[in-house]
Amino acid sequence: MEKNLLKEVQQSDKVSQEVSKKEAEISEQTELKPQGIGMAVAFDWGLVVQLLVTPFLTLLLGESNVFQAFKLSPVMTALVSWLISLPFAGLIAVFGEGVRRGWRWTRPLQVGFNALAFFGGFYALYNLWQVSKHGNYWSVVTATILLIFSPLIAWRLSRPVTKQWFATVKSGEARKRHGGFWPWLILIWSIIGGLLQAIAATISTAR
Repeated sequence: MEKNLLKEVQQSDKVSQEVSKKEAEISEQTELKPQGIGMAVAFDWGLVVQLLVTPFLTLLLGESNVFQAFKLSPVMTALVSWLISLPFAGLIAVFGEGVRRGWRWTRPLQVGFNALAFFGGFYALYNLWQVSKHGNYWSVVTATILLIFSPLIAWRLSRPVTKQWFATVKSGEARKRHGGFWPWLILIWSIIGGLLQAIAATISTAR
């Protein structure tokens, strides 16, 4: 009788310890405040918007398209370009969603990409100087994104608290944290930024 009672007490203590451990982990996740998640997702989804609208912008603005060499009609040229960009846009959209859900492998890739994009910003700055001679200042958009927002994203995602959050968070917890109105707000910024960048890239390239 006493052995059974002792065994039950030990099992009860073990369960209590496991519950306490889980509560501590949840509390730790709640206290962690990762940085740069929203900016990174907006950057990725904005790139998706740019890829999807650029073919039709070239059609509306009457600019040249790389697929015009196939001697297709303007509408068919835009459609072919859009269809080719579709799988790339899908992959980037999934990657951005992975950042939102806290997938561990997405953080170093995002940091690396944004760090490299920063150096591309210097070419955008040079391009701005060239096209501004003709009264075209749309490259300001590209230069601002690459020289300001891109390194800021890389820096914030490199913070210890963000690194720890990615290393410990579960996908469900990350989705709950970045749920509700959060993804819609990010989507709005992505659409605005993506459209502006698409216009800037299309017009600057044409000049």
